[in-house]
Amino acid sequence: MMLEHVLVLSAYLFSIGLYGLITSRNMVRALMCLELILNGVNINFVTFSDKKSKNND
Repeated sequence: MMLEHVLVLSAYLFSIGLYGLITSRNMVRALMCLELILNGVNINFVTFSDKKSKNND
């Protein structure tokens, strides 16, 4: 997968999670949105770690 596609996916997940966290009144829904935010951040970490390891080789 190309780097740009993965970054767009993670930004999309982060944005949906942030919007849901701001507008949510239900605690369960807020926790689910927080998980979306964390998944977006984790995708970024894995992507940049993979990119850095490929550049070092």
